[in-house]
Amino acid sequence: MTKRRHKGGGSARGLLSQAIALVGDSHALSYALVMALASTPRDRFSHKEIDALCQVAYELQEKLTKALEMFQEMEKVADP
Repeated sequence: MTKRRHKGGGSARGLLSQAIALVGDSHALSYALVMALASTPRDRFSHKEIDALCQVAYELQEKLTKALEMFQEMEKVADP
């Protein structure tokens, strides 16, 4: 996963940088999830694998939520 370069701060540039990193991470996680689901027959998943895929999906959702919040914050900064 990529590391966020700007923590905190309120500048539009810093928020955009964080959002881009989150979107990049989300893209990588979604790709891994899709490839795992697409390449494995459904009856071949173990309970452990299903749990791992659920964890990946959860992480993806969390990162997308954070990215959305950052973009919303940027919108507030841009339109005072």
